[in-house]
Amino acid sequence: MYNYANLKKLDQAVTALEPSDNLIINGQPLNNLIKGYRHLTVTGRGLLGQNVTTTKVPGRRGVWVDDLSDEERTLEIKYQLLAETSAQLRYRFAKLNKILRTHAQSGFLEISFMDEPEYIYYGYFNGADSFEETSLSIISKFSLLIPDGYKKKRPQNSTGPISLVDALEVLPESITVTPSKTTDRVQIVNGSKIISFSGSYAPGKDIVISFDPDEVRATYGGRNILSELDRFSPLELFKVRDGDTITAVNAVVKKVVWRDERA
Repeated sequence: MYNYANLKKLDQAVTALEPSDNLIINGQPLNNLIKGYRHLTVTGRGLLGQNVTTTKVPGRRGVWVDDLSDEERTLEIKYQLLAETSAQLRYRFAKLNKILRTHAQSGFLEISFMDEPEYIYYGYFNGADSFEETSLSIISKFSLLIPDGYKKKRPQNSTGPISLVDALEVLPESITVTPSKTTDRVQIVNGSKIISFSGSYAPGKDIVISFDPDEVRATYGGRNILSELDRFSPLELFKVRDGDTITAVNAVVKKVVWRDERA
């Protein structure tokens, strides 16, 4: 998508305008990383579909819904790549291949767009069109797979109320508390949800719960304390909503980190 401006003089060189939805990979506009690269259009940023698993029940109208989940998202990028020689074109494609395979520290390609720079998709390069090279100006497409379909806002942190604008609820990125006294139990509370640890805890060392995508980790002074987690402590279900305030028993909340998200 491009914004256009009236040009009073057409007899002088004009710098190409960046599109309003210019592609950003791992924090850098792709056209700044590869000379001759130009973002044209993107497909797949609109509605996110849902998978609905159903069972037909004899003698009943309609179907029984067994499961409901969001689909993955595929972004399709249409681009132009220009070069002055065939060798230069080969070099620029090699560079594009390398960039699309270089994951950020998160383990993903971090994908955003100029018109929504504060929200990041986490995904993988997963396909490209084939084309016949008949000139040094190539127009083609490649695709990016976003496994969970959502884009995440940059992390926010607080010791007070949670603020969510787009998401109904999210798992925090992390919760850090510090024992306020020597105790055998520390609890982290959000309404009716309680995460409780039973062990030996004293001031000066933090309890940190990290809600990573692949696993939830809990440490005390760097030591794994998942074995000290009490029964019915809902780590994977400890979601927060707008306006929630996380508190602690026998501890002080030091930091809660969370991210808003959009479909």
